[in-house]
Order: sequence, then structure tokens, then C-alpha cells
Amino acid sequence: MIDNVSKYSMQKACLDNKWDDFVKSSDNGTAFIYSEYLNSLELNIQPYFCYKKQELMGAALCILSENGESVIGHKYVIYDGLIYRNLDYLNNSQKISEEFKIQQCVADFLMKKYTSINLKLHPSIKDIRPFSWCNYDSKESKYSVDVRYTSYVSISDFLKANKLEDIKTYNNSSVARRQEIRYALKKQVKTKETKDIEQFVLFYQKTMLRQGVSVDNDNISNIRKILNVLTRSELCLMMESSNNQNKTGSMAVFLLDNKRAYYLFGASDPDMRNQHTGTSILWDSFHLLSKYGYEEVDLEGINSPYRGWFKLSFGGSCTPYFHLKK
Repeated sequence: MIDNVSKYSMQKACLDNKWDDFVKSSDNGTAFIYSEYLNSLELNIQPYFCYKKQELMGAALCILSENGESVIGHKYVIYDGLIYRNLDYLNNSQKISEEFKIQQCVADFLMKKYTSINLKLHPSIKDIRPFSWCNYDSKESKYSVDVRYTSYVSISDFLKANKLEDIKTYNNSSVARRQEIRYALKKQVKTKETKDIEQFVLFYQKTMLRQGVSVDNDNISNIRKILNVLTRSELCLMMESSNNQNKTGSMAVFLLDNKRAYYLFGASDPDMRNQHTGTSILWDSFHLLSKYGYEEVDLEGINSPYRGWFKLSFGGSCTPYFHLKK
């Protein structure tokens, strides 16, 4: 026990309107844990609410193994784990103290309930002392911490820019990326919205094969199912970029919530790798997302040497977040 959290308790919750409303009101809540998105994955999921007496203060999302004994997470749920209620009504000292106690309640509860744990916290959660200190002075199991990174791209000035140099993100991009953006404009690469799920699936399969990754039929089926749900519920923006002969070369899917957009999936035709559509699919999508009122895009991970450098070349941040394991 680190602090007195006797007033705090964890209770099972449901993936319903109450859950979604709480997620939308929290700075740590994302579309990855909206009920509609989670239900499309057909996983064994147990959400929890954290109460201070009768007051709802926080939540935790647990994606479980089939037997329900372990928290295993899922590759398409980028941020799960801990969510705080909006605490802006408190001063800074009070807010830190309250978040600490909520996190300690969650950390202690999950440690006792599950045999193994894999949680992925949102980048806005920077203080993880209660997880780090759980069972601090004992020989009991503890949480290990793995730092991951993502990139946030600001698109707040795209809509009002008259030329490329008016866009801060363009000026922060790499020399090679700025050159690709100019080439794409010169060669009249066009990007537009689409709902052609089968075209995306075909590109995704080609992309995996080009990278030497075996194409898992179950994974393809899951992607198709996710995209059908997201397009119906308008929780995503699907885009395609084509050359000046109207041949599509690249596609991307952005997950949407009330805070930002998240790069979810991307794929290209390997035969059109020199057509600049791979750059346009992101750059032009930033323009359209800005038009729709979004000010920030989370490029959702820069944790491999190949995708990481590509995404960072668009001038975004290098932002850490935490993976926790028991």
C-alpha cells in the first residue's frame, strides 16, 4: 500500500453509452476504446469503472485471454488500460494527487486479479509511479515498463495556408519529404475520400507480400470487418491517392474521435511506388482532416526503423507512451 485508497473501488462496467460518454469526456480516452470499435474486433473484453465512494473517477479497459485469466491486449487497440475522468476543476496539486490514487487503485486491483497483464497507456499519462511502485517492498509480482513512441502531427494551420511555406508542419518536414510533396503537386497526384474496402484489402495484401510478411486470412477478414463497421458508423476516413492517369497507388484509413485523427491502416500498390502517392496519401489527408475540423493526427507508432523514419519525416513530434506488463 502506497497511499490510502480505501475510498476507491473497481466495479465491472459494460460497453454501452455510459462507457462511451466517459471515454469521450476524458483526455486519455480515444476511439480505440469506443464500444463500436471494440465490438467490431469480437474480443473477450472486460471494462471497469473506478469509483471514489459513489463518484466515478476513472476506468480501465482489459482485453482478456479466452479463459479470462490474463490481460493480453490487441494489436489494433493501440491505447487501452487507464482512463481518468476530466479533473480540470482541480488545481494542479489536487489533480496529481487524485490521478495518483485512481492509478493506484487500478494497478493494485489488476495485479491481484490477473495472472499476467499487458496494458498500453495513452501518451497523455506521464506519471506511472503507482504502477512502478506496486508491490514495491515485497517479493510479489511487479509491473515492468516498456517505453514506446508515436508521432503527433499538427494540422491546425493547413486550412488557412495559402502556400506550402505557410504550413509549420511542412517547414518541419525532412528535405526529402518536402521534395516528395512538391513532386506530387507538380505531377498532379489527386487524393479523395473513398469507401472501397475491397480495393484497400487488395492493396494491403500486396503490401504485406512485398514486405515478405505472410498474409493471414483471419487478419484480412478482421480488417474487412473493422472497416465495414467504421465506415457505416462514420468513425473513420478512408482515402485514396491516384496519379494523373487516375490510377490509384496508395490508400489510408484514419480512425476518428472527438479529439484527433489516428492513422490506422495504410497500403499501396507496389507497382506504383515511384508515383508519389505514398506521400500524398498522408499529406493530402491532413488537408482534408483540417477542413473537417481536426487539428492533430496521431500517426500511431514509430516503433520500427522503417515506418518510424517515414512517419517522422512529416515533421511531427516524437512522443513517448508506456507499455506495462506483469
